[in-house]
Amino acid sequence: MAKSGTQKSVDRAQEICLKAAQMFFENGFESTPVSDIAEALDLTKAGLYYYFESKQTLLYQIVTLGLDSVQNAVLDPAHHIVDPEERLRFMILNHARLAAEGNHAVIIISHEINALTSAQRITVQKRRREYFDFVRNTLIELKKQGKLRDLDITAATFTIFGMILWVPRWYRSSGSLPVELVCKNVCDLALHGMLPEQN
Repeated sequence: MAKSGTQKSVDRAQEICLKAAQMFFENGFESTPVSDIAEALDLTKAGLYYYFESKQTLLYQIVTLGLDSVQNAVLDPAHHIVDPEERLRFMILNHARLAAEGNHAVIIISHEINALTSAQRITVQKRRREYFDFVRNTLIELKKQGKLRDLDITAATFTIFGMILWVPRWYRSSGSLPVELVCKNVCDLALHGMLPEQN
């Protein structure tokens, strides 16, 4: 079935987002000219501006795409997992998978949001805070059940995110490590550091 003009436009906009996200990730937002993004996509600058009115709007769409990816693959399903240990394992494993599989739209949210407008930053920070609080509250549940080591919960939450967001800095899918093994190791290391040993 042929795609409609609207669907083609949506697909092209997402293609632009993913390419620009990769370039921002590798070179930095400020150091990546719109002309370079357009050239990489075989577009003119005017062609790129047809989809996004500014470089800042493009960045915001990338950040939103990343947040939506985490929402759909991690947060929404995790809300249905009753057991906090199972929920935490699910979140770490699946967010690590998003990071390892090269979705830089997920990763870019960690270091370029200062380039957004104040209103855009508030929206992004609110969504990030909701995720942080959900993970933190999961650790609180574990602590109440006696299933958490004697840790500062806020520090433990930041450490989980730090481990996940560092993955794309070093992991390469072309290397010898399969993505599933990397995700399992990240998850096991995080949980081993937080959960007491079973007798």
